[in-house]
Amino acid sequence: MPETRDPMPPAPMTLDRLREEFPHTRTQTYLNHASTGVYSQRVAGAIHEWVLDRSGREIENFVTIQPRVDDCLARIGRLLNVPASRVEFTANTSDALALLAEGLDLHPGDRVAVPACEFPANVYPFLHLERKGVAVDFIPHTDGVITLADIERTLTPRTRLVSVSWVQFLSGYRLDVKAVAEIVHAHGAFLCVDGIQGLGALRLDVADAGIDFLACGAQKWLLATQGLGFLYCSEALQARITPRAGWLHGPVDWENFFDYRLAFFEDARRFRIGTLNHLGVMALRAALELYEDAGPAACEARVLAHAGRLRDGFTEMGLGCYGDCEPAHASGIVTIRHADPDGLYAHLRARGISASCRNRLVRFSPTYYNSAAEIDRALDAVETFAPSRVAVSVA
Repeated sequence: MPETRDPMPPAPMTLDRLREEFPHTRTQTYLNHASTGVYSQRVAGAIHEWVLDRSGREIENFVTIQPRVDDCLARIGRLLNVPASRVEFTANTSDALALLAEGLDLHPGDRVAVPACEFPANVYPFLHLERKGVAVDFIPHTDGVITLADIERTLTPRTRLVSVSWVQFLSGYRLDVKAVAEIVHAHGAFLCVDGIQGLGALRLDVADAGIDFLACGAQKWLLATQGLGFLYCSEALQARITPRAGWLHGPVDWENFFDYRLAFFEDARRFRIGTLNHLGVMALRAALELYEDAGPAACEARVLAHAGRLRDGFTEMGLGCYGDCEPAHASGIVTIRHADPDGLYAHLRARGISASCRNRLVRFSPTYYNSAAEIDRALDAVETFAPSRVAVSVA
């Protein structure tokens, strides 16, 4: 059974205390977490401690580190509200999605559906299956928004898998994945969710949503390192996936390495093919610890408040937001159209404000340690950039 969330969590950290963990806030306004996150002092300390160990303090720390590895998996389980035995580390989001694409028992004529506005990581692993006779159907979108009706119309009797982003990387549109799961399951297919643009900022109950597979990297909103991710896989879907073989995917006879018996663990550990990125695991563990201390509900509320303030401010300036502005689908991403996106991006950078320019659109992505003053600073900077050229058609 999924782990039960604590009905009375401890009081979250104050914003002032939280911002002490991020000293960069004293000199710059970083609103680009949809691109890559920032290390907290706690994460930097965990990395430093790992380096001290491996540089001589405790070089062969394979045994002593295991409780911390297990603790990190437990924290991921709490993040998703699933048992820790159902999650496993991967190299990144793409690694998890490729594992699913290549391991799922698909046959010529089978179909996979993905939105036509996905980040390439959630497209290419499935397009690569065309060599096996598996077809990919693209779910139509409007400005990075797909609807339940779009999904329903795209599915066919041969659709075996639907893979979507919980939060679209450019529009910031947050899918009702529970409603999507109901549609997908009614068609006899599995649902895969890319959670990288939401986890660490917003709360997701994977067990309640009925998600079959989830892939996520640690480097964005989770505020940990690149080169580490994790997956969740339901028991039902696991039975349909042929895992990769390495050497840590099953029990190891440490006394007789020449006793070659190919066996896989019964839980998600079967997807672990070799030595872990332990430095990344220690960083993610520290990042999740801070997130729990900050209070996931408080973090989500702050992220959504920042995004709402940005949307309102841009609307007052006459700027059009890319995507859907309905609160039910809001996330930490707010993207605007601008007549001079490159110029605006450079203008922001010159003022110590980090955003990103994607597809000729300017994207802002604040998180829970950002302050209201930083949001206002970004709005002021946008408004002062060539105001006579700001307004553009949103048609």
